[in-house]
Amino acid sequence: MSFKIGKIYKINNKYIEVIHNDDIFSRPISTGNGLNIIGSLNSYVSIPLFNSLEGIGIIFEQYEPKKDSQELFESNEQKDVVVSKIRLIGTYNPFKKKFEKGLDYQPALGAEVFSLKEETLETIYQSIIGKDEPELKIGTDLNYQNISVKANPNTLLGKHFSIFGNTGTGKSCTVSSILQSIYLERGRLQNSSETSLKTIIIDSNDEYSEVLNGLNEDKIEKISVEDLRISHKNLTFYELTQLLEEDSPNVLHYLRSAILELKSTDNVDEQVYYDFAELPGEIISEIELQNNQNQWNFIKGYCGHLINRIEGFLSDSRYDCVFSTDENSIINFLRSDKQLLILSVQTANDVLAIIAYQICKTIYSYKRNNQTEDNLLLVLEEAHRYISEDNNDVINNYYVEKVAREGRKYGVNICVATQRPSDVSHTVISQCNSLIVHKLTNYRDLEFIRNTIEYEDRNQIDLISGLKQQEALVLGDAFMFSSIARISDADPIPKAETPKIF
Repeated sequence: MSFKIGKIYKINNKYIEVIHNDDIFSRPISTGNGLNIIGSLNSYVSIPLFNSLEGIGIIFEQYEPKKDSQELFESNEQKDVVVSKIRLIGTYNPFKKKFEKGLDYQPALGAEVFSLKEETLETIYQSIIGKDEPELKIGTDLNYQNISVKANPNTLLGKHFSIFGNTGTGKSCTVSSILQSIYLERGRLQNSSETSLKTIIIDSNDEYSEVLNGLNEDKIEKISVEDLRISHKNLTFYELTQLLEEDSPNVLHYLRSAILELKSTDNVDEQVYYDFAELPGEIISEIELQNNQNQWNFIKGYCGHLINRIEGFLSDSRYDCVFSTDENSIINFLRSDKQLLILSVQTANDVLAIIAYQICKTIYSYKRNNQTEDNLLLVLEEAHRYISEDNNDVINNYYVEKVAREGRKYGVNICVATQRPSDVSHTVISQCNSLIVHKLTNYRDLEFIRNTIEYEDRNQIDLISGLKQQEALVLGDAFMFSSIARISDADPIPKAETPKIF
């Protein structure tokens, strides 16, 4: 059912203003979420246009006009009025039941404004899904919880997406809910054949080990940081010098000579395994081989920093997954029939950054050379810890940014989950075409998102700091329009509950 709520009194290029008698707020209507006040903030409206089309809008601000402006409304015999600012989001054709983003022309001054029918809203949400295309239920509209908020999964996953939110707002549950919708029979993924999508989760807080236990055991693999293997043999000489923090040409000469000797090759970047533990001794051997004995101690001292860095990696068991193996767990997974790999990598940020770099490089290189194989989704949980915008180590972000920029043409897609979006590489975030934003309160994060999204969605940002747990602003290419949704439940939920102190 639709109700007249007022008429247009002002139009500009950003929004329209509508006046209505304040008694409309005393007329609640029944919705799937109980009684709802028509004409309230964040509610939807319909405005008749030419050719029987309807302009669809969202109320984003309301105020009472100043008393000295009442003469503007006296002709309407409205002594107590409210003004609503409405953001127009698109055009609806009630005969074809078709919604299109944007308007070719604005409604007329004085045009009547109506509350939006529930069935029309449902049709609009459905419009993002083309004929015979798959659809993914993300959640329900906050004000109409019998109406599903849907995304096109090919667009959501295929064009990268981000999930933001403070700790405890439901960010990890949203990641879990989406993955459960894809891999488990939850009835939220429709018109889809059996998925061939592979997923790798970089789980830096050990939250996801049980969220997909319903998947067949032969389809899921869980690897701890102690069991992870991503060999150093695929590191180029330049990458190794960055990790070893060495740039002196005189020192790098001996490092290069030592690696060539250990690899038994004339190409220092050739992916040949060598025992990293033998590298310090081989550097000393190269110094002794290439110099007079009376120069040995001087040059060894000059190379002391390099040798100490190498021995530091060797003595720290946290780096065993990189420097003590010839294997690569990521390639083994990509070549297998398994669909899901959960990497539980609870470790320090500096170690995690190297691990994430190796993972992203392996994925990028493998998928570039195997483009006909299954699509891959890489979930970067707690992304701010290892792909920071302020990272001074130039190699840490290099491959994740290449994946963000180029990965789609090789079948690699990313999901960036973080509580501090402003701290994550802006290159990576800028490539995410859809966002799911839970409650955020940090000013820098809110301003970063405001400057990231399309102009017409920016007035929605002010809603983010007031969202409840499990509520989120969804926007971007995968959704018909930006709206507030209650995200579908995750079951089981990740191990990320707020600790109970008492």
